[in-house]
Amino acid sequence: MDPNSPHLLNPLPLTIALRHVIRRRRQTFLSVLAVALAVSISIIFSSLINGQQQILTNLVEEKLPHVVVEPREGEDFIHLYNSLLDRIVSQPGLRSTAASLSTPATLSRKDKTKNALLKGADPLDIDKIYKIQGSLVRGDFVSVQQDRNAAIGVKLADSLELKLGDKLLATFPRSRSTDLTVAAIFQTGTPLDDRVAFVSLDTARNFRDEGDVINAVEISLNDIRQSVSLAGLISSWGYNARSWEEKNPEIMRAINIGGFWTRLSILLFMVVAFFGVASIMNLMVVEKTKEIGMLMAMGARTKDIRNIFLAESSLLGLIGAAAGSLLGLAGIYYLGRVPFEVAAGGSVITTLPLILNPWDILLLNIVVVALSMVAALYPARKASRIDPVIALRGG
Repeated sequence: MDPNSPHLLNPLPLTIALRHVIRRRRQTFLSVLAVALAVSISIIFSSLINGQQQILTNLVEEKLPHVVVEPREGEDFIHLYNSLLDRIVSQPGLRSTAASLSTPATLSRKDKTKNALLKGADPLDIDKIYKIQGSLVRGDFVSVQQDRNAAIGVKLADSLELKLGDKLLATFPRSRSTDLTVAAIFQTGTPLDDRVAFVSLDTARNFRDEGDVINAVEISLNDIRQSVSLAGLISSWGYNARSWEEKNPEIMRAINIGGFWTRLSILLFMVVAFFGVASIMNLMVVEKTKEIGMLMAMGARTKDIRNIFLAESSLLGLIGAAAGSLLGLAGIYYLGRVPFEVAAGGSVITTLPLILNPWDILLLNIVVVALSMVAALYPARKASRIDPVIALRGG
């Protein structure tokens, strides 16, 4: 049989690569370790960021208005708002709407004072936007419908040392001083807890000494991705409509920053793995110079030598990716059971928010194997250009 035939030489690169991987245990361990650590840390880190972003997304979807419609330019109130509500409700994709009248107020009790926002609305309507009833610590949110009853956040209650049934005074320049009764205390895990007191529309209107007017229509959508287009449509009617991204830029920044840091961190981990494999492959070229010369003297072609190194780097990448995936999954399993208590969005999270995306793992494995092959390109090219005569002489 011709020793140069493709049938004989096709399995040669993989066979020799396997032998190198098995025999060179220290170098194999270091290469696999670099890749495995990069993959496992990337999986854990991306799962943690995914979990944090999901908390923010759930907060936006469930406990914030997706579009807020405010008065026309130069106006303080929306008059004859029922026609506007009818027009909004006719749009597809709406979950709920709430007409509200918000006004700044200074809330006080004894020697304690706090600046806040007095938000007047039908409690049944506004609860569909902010989910206050499900975030109650004490009291009944529906009772806000009664005149001069108020629902306040737990932080606001702590600041004013208020408990259920206590009285507080709402004042503000050019407004009527109003005594309010604490009918409910809520904890949403949002800035509402420290800034807002919910009252009925009539209570807010009496405080402002206004008639049948509002200054906002708050809208919740089935799909928050439609918020920008709906805000644009309503703005074309002459009103000042803003999407949740415009109203809450800090949340949007947090989501975007989380994604940026995830990509940057994974990139850095992959770079570490890349140089780890590249350095090992370069070292192998130096160590195996005589062996390369012998193979070439026996008839191995240039591309066979190159393929040996590419095959070995691919094997190291595959083994490291597999080990890293298992290590990452084990890390997520462990961290997901570590006690961790924090309030977010009105609920208490008892473990780290980890969300595993199988596509992330698949993509990481593909990328790391591809990078392992790329890392071997220069060493493979260098090895394939070795002069067999010089190599056999030990040069």
